[in-house]
Amino acid sequence: MSQGQFTRWAVIASGEGGGRIASQFFSRAENPGIEDRILVMNTNRNDIRNTVDRIDAAITEDADIESTHALEFGDLAGAGNSYHNGRKAAEQDLDRIINRVKRVFGTADAFLHVATLGGGTGNGSIPYVIDQFKNGLSVGESEPWMDSVIHVAMAVWPFYWEPDQRHFNAVCGLSRLLKVLDGGQNADMVILAANSQLDDGGSRQNYDGVNEMIIEAIDLMIGAGRETHGVIDIEDYVTIPSRYGSYHFTPAVATGMDGNIYELEYMFDKAAENPFVPMDVATSQIVFPVVRAPESMIENGEITEPEVYRTFNEWQNKHDLSIAGQASLTPKRGRGSDVDVLLLLGGFDLTPLLDHSMDQHQQVTENLARGAAPGGEGLSDRELQQVMENLEEYRDHNEG
Repeated sequence: MSQGQFTRWAVIASGEGGGRIASQFFSRAENPGIEDRILVMNTNRNDIRNTVDRIDAAITEDADIESTHALEFGDLAGAGNSYHNGRKAAEQDLDRIINRVKRVFGTADAFLHVATLGGGTGNGSIPYVIDQFKNGLSVGESEPWMDSVIHVAMAVWPFYWEPDQRHFNAVCGLSRLLKVLDGGQNADMVILAANSQLDDGGSRQNYDGVNEMIIEAIDLMIGAGRETHGVIDIEDYVTIPSRYGSYHFTPAVATGMDGNIYELEYMFDKAAENPFVPMDVATSQIVFPVVRAPESMIENGEITEPEVYRTFNEWQNKHDLSIAGQASLTPKRGRGSDVDVLLLLGGFDLTPLLDHSMDQHQQVTENLARGAAPGGEGLSDRELQQVMENLEEYRDHNEG
């Protein structure tokens, strides 16, 4: 990142679910830090057309979204809910993906890779694409700015009631985002959200509402690096966790709280009650608190950076926590008194999330061994074993 510049983010979304999330970026009045650096990809022409239609309906300007911001890749008409097929499609068209990224983004400091983990296209392609951008591009394929890009994955867990295959995909997808097959780190940061956690326990399929919550959390995270009131930015988000070997996170958010009524510590508590996956906040090893307040409250000294840090320390002490992290105070437009808080929780025990899927994963694995499950073509027993060993090794390190 150039001295004095804001971090330039770019979004790569793959699969129908990832495209649905990315399409909502276009509907926002502005995307500070992202602007129009957005690419949606899919292996199925109808799905990519649906995404483009959603984007066209959300924007007012005349723009050729399909030829600029959308890409169909691979020679299959969809991945068939097989992450092997999604990865294979990305392998086939990696050159086209790279060239489109160069054309759409021009340059960027950080990529936000978006996928829902229950499917085949995004779940298959995104871990592969991250690995290739970090480790696989040859001279001529890459450009100098790509060498220092930070790769953040936004991964969404399927609803708990979805079929076994989707939970099998999710467990494998999480492992592949965290580690490449040889056991090395893949994404620099993996941010998790669970549909059922955000949608009233999964009682209805409200994708738009869930996705808006995800984007709000992303806005809070990105916004912290765009002002000067106690700045933390993506380099902090990945550098500090790297010391611990813990780079999975989930947002916990509380918004619209009246800063004239509520104390900051209360706001921290409210945010901690709303993590985006089932988890125990006390198991977190790292927390990045971001407080977003009206410019007028910051200018008048009603909320200050030292106060945010003091509250973070007091909040830890109250809950008997001893965790790493940096705090940030960032302004938002308008006067008012509504304050928003993001707690970016990292290195926590993954058991409460995985408990919703491990039985289904095991069932599909057994079916694959008998040749009785769809979506297993091309997946070797050795690869599946290594995927699980990688996940177990990561969990052992984080959960003691």
